[in-house]
Amino acid sequence: MRVLRFLGVIAVICMFSGLANAADFHMRVLDPPPPSYPTFPIFTTPFSVTFTNCVTGELPDGNTAEGCFAGHNETGQDWNNLQITFVNNAALASQTPNCATGPSDDIFSNINCILTPDGSRYILSFSNGNVSNGDFFFITEDGVDPAAFGTGTAVVMTPEPASIVFALSGVMLFGYLLYTERRRTANFS
Repeated sequence: MRVLRFLGVIAVICMFSGLANAADFHMRVLDPPPPSYPTFPIFTTPFSVTFTNCVTGELPDGNTAEGCFAGHNETGQDWNNLQITFVNNAALASQTPNCATGPSDDIFSNINCILTPDGSRYILSFSNGNVSNGDFFFITEDGVDPAAFGTGTAVVMTPEPASIVFALSGVMLFGYLLYTERRRTANFS
């Protein structure tokens, strides 16, 4: 009977220790209300991301977070992707990142957040959205002390005007060839 009690106690301890490790952190990129709080102007990319404790009234209605980074895109370019990298450390303890969208105000709808296979870094990728030049944005985290992340690196992608120009030049060339062919066949009639 003692053995069964001992095994029961071990099972309960294992269950609760498993729950403690399952407390993943949650990361989001939000469209904030007009700022009445300190923001970091971003003039170049990549840029550094360091979380501070969120201030009351800082987040859009219905959203909560422990750590906040409030930025202002002043790079002169619109961003359609954002990738943030943090080094895994003892405080983050290889937790599984959770980047699912929340109740409201998410800027990006396509999200992929992973811990690299070697366990050294978190790569948090956000796409299918837009942070226009001059816009404010929030990067938030919930579930871990904000200081645990240290300083991360954010890289952005901008729409590629060169590919649009290249595609339009192809369309214009096709139109010109079609026009000259029609003209040539009209002259033979």
